[in-house]
Amino acid sequence: MILQALYSYYQRLLEDPDIEIPLQGTSRENISFALVLTPDGILVDVEDLRLQEGKKKRPRKLTVPAWPGKRASGIKANFLWDNTAYVLGEDDKGKPKRVRECQQAFREQVEHFCANSGDPALEAILHFLSANQGNSIKERDDWSEISGTNLVFRLDGVPGFIHDRPAAMIAWDNCRSASGSDKQGQCLIEGSMQSLARLHPALKGVQGGQSTGVSLVAFNKKSFESYGKTQSFNAPVGQRAAFAYATALNYLLARDSRQKVRIGDMTMVFWAERENPAESFLADFFEPPTEEEVLPESANDAVTSMKIRDLLLAIRKGTQVVDIVPDLDSSVHFYLLGLTPNAARLSIRYWEHDSLDNILSRIGRHFRDIAIVRQFDNEPEFPPLWRLLLQTAAMGKSENILPVLSGGMARAMLSGTRYPDSLLPVILGRIRSDGIVNYFRAALLKGYLVRNRNMEVSMALDTQRTDRAYILGRLFAVLEKAQEDAIPNTGATIKDKYLASASATPGLVFHILLKNSAHHIAKLRKDPEKKNWAYGYDKKIQEIMNKLDDFPKTLKAEEQGLFMIGYYHQRKDFFTKKNEEK
Repeated sequence: MILQALYSYYQRLLEDPDIEIPLQGTSRENISFALVLTPDGILVDVEDLRLQEGKKKRPRKLTVPAWPGKRASGIKANFLWDNTAYVLGEDDKGKPKRVRECQQAFREQVEHFCANSGDPALEAILHFLSANQGNSIKERDDWSEISGTNLVFRLDGVPGFIHDRPAAMIAWDNCRSASGSDKQGQCLIEGSMQSLARLHPALKGVQGGQSTGVSLVAFNKKSFESYGKTQSFNAPVGQRAAFAYATALNYLLARDSRQKVRIGDMTMVFWAERENPAESFLADFFEPPTEEEVLPESANDAVTSMKIRDLLLAIRKGTQVVDIVPDLDSSVHFYLLGLTPNAARLSIRYWEHDSLDNILSRIGRHFRDIAIVRQFDNEPEFPPLWRLLLQTAAMGKSENILPVLSGGMARAMLSGTRYPDSLLPVILGRIRSDGIVNYFRAALLKGYLVRNRNMEVSMALDTQRTDRAYILGRLFAVLEKAQEDAIPNTGATIKDKYLASASATPGLVFHILLKNSAHHIAKLRKDPEKKNWAYGYDKKIQEIMNKLDDFPKTLKAEEQGLFMIGYYHQRKDFFTKKNEEK
């Protein structure tokens, strides 16, 4: 199903005149320099093709002849382009024997298929290779930038690159035909009998994957072959179909793709079965714009950001989005594919296909479930998934996010399933570790309790709620605030010492906390400017205590989550009232 969907997407891309998509036998590769030659093969210049990106330069993407599959440890020359080891016989890796073998393979391939072509550009390359001018390039001042990069050829005074010339394309077709697979079989994608692909094209752009590319379909051991079938017949994909699905996936994984998002260690791509406006902004649902970002420098960007926020508000309310984007066909099917690297292969972490309407309704439910009052006004009303996941990681680093958790959160958001069962203990563990109950963690706790435990949790403080865990959380927040007002600028509050134990074993802790709070309130009464605060805290503590029969010895994990939400709500309410008074 995945390969068929990608194959169909490639056919759709071919029909779009505004999209430059490689044809079979080619690929989009990183090219840094062009060797400019005279008709006699004399090197006159090394043209820098790299693009300036900030203070750095990055290679330019060019369509070049390409073999199927990726080049591993063996020697296999690309046609009329390659890195400096193949083209020049020079690099800085300290393996002279291998470099000579690489250059020999490149030269023999060109001589075999380009000799007697009658094309002056191809003859120029032949002259260049026979003259062995790699040493002269190595003496250049910018050799350190050239070494190891990919090179193409250009004929001096002639626009375009030599590998794009008609004679070069004919020579490449002959080269491919001579190296074609002799294994015939029924392609599982196209259904016809054809030459099967032994090696599938490499896929690049997956976070954490090898820079040379990884494979989605690959066999390199007998144990991976079932029922005595060899690699080609175990996964019979024709050469055309293998090229098509890999090219479509590489297009989605491209550096500047708007149809790719990263969630933890997972790279997710998405596409529609036919052209749809949602393809250009679905990524924003994973990282929605904030209020400040709806007024960027570009007027078009401002309109787009406002439209995305309006869409998010609409789907969170559960209303239709057709009024906001009139040409949005919500019945069109979308495909979502989550990938993670596994050595030289890809693991499929997530796969979902459904109508856009269903996907948007699930995303809206996710934002409804986690919706909670913000701690600060500059925090995002629609928290990005990656920021939520950072709250589960040690030291807040993305590399510490649990892979199973990131995949489970993405699945819950897009499929409407339960949040991972590990979410609650992980969040509670992080709170015990650093004592921080912030907006993002409170949102995750609320979402878990609402979806996984079918609890009703309000966005803001609910003074009528009678759950003892919620009330205990409120009480702890009041006691902490009384201490902060009685002892300003204290180095540590009761939160730093007692938050974890108060939420887990309130029966052992709250008697101590209440005894200490009596001293704090007594200190406030002695201060003429703060004595009214003391009466306020006494009243607030009494109101909360009236809803409690006793202090339970222990609280379950979900009750500890509700305790943290009550604590967060009460803390937010204190500062909200102060802001309103000001």
